[in-house]
Amino acid sequence: MTKEEVFEFVTKNPVFSLATIDGSQPRVRMIMLYKADADGIIFCTGRDKAVCRQLRSNPAAELCFYNAEPGMQVRIEGAVEMLDDLDLKKQVVEAFPFLKPWVESAGYEVMVICRLQNAKATTWTMETNFDPKEYIQL
Repeated sequence: MTKEEVFEFVTKNPVFSLATIDGSQPRVRMIMLYKADADGIIFCTGRDKAVCRQLRSNPAAELCFYNAEPGMQVRIEGAVEMLDDLDLKKQVVEAFPFLKPWVESAGYEVMVICRLQNAKATTWTMETNFDPKEYIQL
């Protein structure tokens, strides 16, 4: 898989599992992708959520995207950077209208844009289950 194919796969399968570390305890939850391209993998969360505190404390994260049709998962690891970009926040809210009431009542400052960049991806299928992992630099 090429870098461009990774971006295409995750864009077509935008709901992913996000793994973080909380002290010594792993935490996983489902998140929605905003966009994935050469500028990074972008998603958002709330400033006061546990996931935000975990990423501030330890920015190491792994994202796992899955599609049952081909039976493939793409795992991406790297460090999350939090962006304070009002224009990008507005673009995310435009793309995800369910966020609009939240930011209208609390303001854009409660929204945190997360970017995973300089990451590496690996793919998995049943056919490649026992093969050594190969990484794609993103």
